[in-house]
Amino acid sequence: MLHPENLAQAITLKKRKVVLYFLFIAFIATIPIWIQSNQIINNFSRDGQIIAESIPSFTIENNQLVTSEPVKSYIYQTNSIIFTFDPNGERTIEDVEQDLVANLLGIAFLEDSLYFVLPDYPIQLPYAQLNGLTSETFIDLILNVQAFGINLPFITFVLVWLSTLFITFLYTLLYTLFANILSILTGRKLKFGDNWKIVLVASTLPTLFMALLNSINLMPAFQLEIKTVVTLFIYYLAIRVLPKTKRIP
Repeated sequence: MLHPENLAQAITLKKRKVVLYFLFIAFIATIPIWIQSNQIINNFSRDGQIIAESIPSFTIENNQLVTSEPVKSYIYQTNSIIFTFDPNGERTIEDVEQDLVANLLGIAFLEDSLYFVLPDYPIQLPYAQLNGLTSETFIDLILNVQAFGINLPFITFVLVWLSTLFITFLYTLLYTLFANILSILTGRKLKFGDNWKIVLVASTLPTLFMALLNSINLMPAFQLEIKTVVTLFIYYLAIRVLPKTKRIP
């Protein structure tokens, strides 16, 4: 990384090594997401026990939330969860979203649906899909998050890594498309596959740097844009040592 001009040698890498390096880059990008996911799961497991104690007895029958006795709508907040129980239709999805701050999780039993709000990932489940759900079943679900034990971090890592593979592929594809343009502008006109290899190696340093920041909960704005610019700059330094493509008269 200290001598970016040497990165042009990535053109000679065999497909197997390129695949392994791609998996390595995805592994690096997975680490901060995995750390954050584990923090969310641990917080949910701890605070879920507190939330469970406040949930009144209910069932979902005929697409409706039915309580065993009249219950006033309420909101219960812990360090990581905001729980809303509103069988009376006093609150909307917009109200639930406005209640959320920072990276809190939202769980809301509304009049017609169950609404989850993970950070940036809202999930709405109409009661038509949840007929037969009871308060006991839901409480057991919350309390059993810890049942996975020591296997949970491993399962989480695998799931996050698989999703990160796809994201890393899209990012590398984006970088390579820009790199193709840059190679033409600089007179090199490299093949797409050669640009992919150089870009993949050139993305190592910005990926490592962003992963380090994200792992300690530092989230710079415009991360994708920063990584793209830095990767392309390193790519440009790498291809400068390559001879320009001769024009055919």
